[in-house]
Amino acid sequence: MLLLLTILWPALAASFALGTAIGWHFGPPRDRLSTAIGLGLGSGAVALAGLAFSGIVPGRPGFWVESAALNLTAYIVGAGTGALARLARPSPRVSGLDGVSGSPDRLASSPRPAASAERKLRGKASG
Repeated sequence: MLLLLTILWPALAASFALGTAIGWHFGPPRDRLSTAIGLGLGSGAVALAGLAFSGIVPGRPGFWVESAALNLTAYIVGAGTGALARLARPSPRVSGLDGVSGSPDRLASSPRPAASAERKLRGKASG
């Protein structure tokens, strides 16, 4: 197993980094489908690990099964780490606008003039 880790450490690091990025981007599961997909990936990792430890698949295909089990486990751990890191980050503070919801862009004045000012401008241009 140590030889396998020595050979596969770049792939394991890449799987962990990809899982962390995906976990940070999407965060923890919010609905039943996302939870079911996560549980399916977890059970797939457990099944692959069981198949790898049992030694049923010998030779090169056995190496593929073992490396898939390790990479999937690294990805899942990374995704969990990224999702927890996203939950732990502080929420952005809104300065002076505690009761106002929405983006600050909504509060900015519109660059388009009001309808009455627009009518006045049209009247001057046509007259």
